Amino acid sequence: MIMRIFFETDEKKAFDVKEWIEKKKLNAVENLESADAICVAGGDGRLLHSIHKYWKYKLPFIGINRGTAGFLLNPMDKPEEFPTSFEELSWTSLKLIRGEFITQEEESKVFLAFNDIFCGGSIADFITFYINGELNYFPQREVRGNGIVVSTAQGSTGFVLNARGTAALLPLDSKNWFIGGIATGPYPCDQVSPQRIIIEVRSRNPVHGYADGYSQEVKDIKKVIVAPTEHTVTLGFFPDIDFVSRRTELAQKQERGK
Repeated sequence: MIMRIFFETDEKKAFDVKEWIEKKKLNAVENLESADAICVAGGDGRLLHSIHKYWKYKLPFIGINRGTAGFLLNPMDKPEEFPTSFEELSWTSLKLIRGEFITQEEESKVFLAFNDIFCGGSIADFITFYINGELNYFPQREVRGNGIVVSTAQGSTGFVLNARGTAALLPLDSKNWFIGGIATGPYPCDQVSPQRIIIEVRSRNPVHGYADGYSQEVKDIKKVIVAPTEHTVTLGFFPDIDFVSRRTELAQKQERGK
């Protein structure tokens, strides 16, 4: 079966892919209703933006890397390499997580995240975090410092990697989450099973919450409730690429500043 593709491209970074679409067509369609898959050409940020925009359509995503790292994107240099059928790719389904942010005014805002849920303040703030999970073995934690992050396996190469290094790197097929502190002590770094996690904050200064970065921000919060969902996003990868090794190699290069 030939895939009909809806393209989402970064005009500045993926001008060559845009040219492929115009000249080679690549089975492109102009609307999602006619598409079998969504192709995103750009960087990791572009892929994340597209996932937030289109995940409800339940179409699989194929990424073409035109960014810096491209942790979840396929390297592709010429239009002949573009897949034409589902059988040419291996597919991985990844679950979104849910973050409920409760403000000091008792307002509740809920966002879904592909990568991570974060709460914290500026680098000079000193915040107390009370962390508890619903599973019996989850140790209650009280830590002090700057921020707390709960990350999915796919999110462990983004914000968390920058903050925690390759220790936060989880394989894509991991069923666990990563929970860690940003400039906190004692460090609450651990892998945990998906579960309902409650993070309460105490601070003299405002603490803000984020689901996948600034695009989903809630200011002046007092509590975050993180929970698993059954909402999934499916990504397609070239089968001849070992993405576990590739992600690790990219993460180590970024950690070394190369």
